Amino acid sequence: MNKACLTLLLTGALSLMSCATSSKPQRQPAAGGEMISFPSQRISFFLPDGWKTMPKTKGPGRLMGAARENDGGQAGGMVFGLISVPETSFQSVTDKRLFKTLQNSWSRKGFTKFGKPQVVRVGGREALRFEAQKPEASQSLLNYTFIHQGQMTGLLFSYYGMPVTKGPAVQRIVDSFSIAQ
Repeated sequence: MNKACLTLLLTGALSLMSCATSSKPQRQPAAGGEMISFPSQRISFFLPDGWKTMPKTKGPGRLMGAARENDGGQAGGMVFGLISVPETSFQSVTDKRLFKTLQNSWSRKGFTKFGKPQVVRVGGREALRFEAQKPEASQSLLNYTFIHQGQMTGLLFSYYGMPVTKGPAVQRIVDSFSIAQ
């Protein structure tokens, strides 16, 4: 997938929410990639080799975007977005209205098929996890939403030309994700 197409895909994924002020990431080399942290939001995660940080996206709260092409020169790829919303009316990811709100937002972006939402633990915190598909564009997304101290954080993976289940690097990012107290 060419850079312009990945940039367009990332911009679409990151346009979901309007957010507040973001901070610059701190990067620390690590075996097989790098550790990324955002001290203001107390967020950190591992970004594996092969992921390219995308140019700064417009809009506050859009902390980071990265992209990875499919292996072997196959068409398609993945983008990753990290978004922070400093104030939310939702108190917990178990609030039934949260999924409906996210589903409505993604439906406006053309996603028509939604998997059943699940509450999972990531980095010791509860997260709302769901998958969505835009079949006519061969696009899938995997969303993790966290709520911590009145702040909502979204960890988004958007796939083009491949199903969500084909992203082993994604699980490594998710498993490393942490929001400190």
